[in-house]
Amino acid sequence: MSYITEIFERLDIQHIREFLLHGVEETEVDTRSYMERLKTPEKIMTSFLHSKFPNEEEYEGITDKVYDYASACQNVYMEIGLQGGFIQAMQINKNTQTDNER
Repeated sequence: MSYITEIFERLDIQHIREFLLHGVEETEVDTRSYMERLKTPEKIMTSFLHSKFPNEEEYEGITDKVYDYASACQNVYMEIGLQGGFIQAMQINKNTQTDNER
């Protein structure tokens, strides 16, 4: 098998994510839907927080802070992802141009 074939076999957004975030080349691909991948840890988190904060007012105060932090992470990483995707698109465009087009 050629190294080019291996590159295309590893071409999966989750592999790219892991490599960029953690320098890990191999990871198992999670086949669950995006919604399942979000809901599972959310259920675990809310269950844990309910057990630690049975008072509804305290629970709401804590979960508001958790969701605010998660939202900030979501915004920052979405922006980074968009910029990274744009940079990759520019690199692909440059790499696919002929000498005359450059």
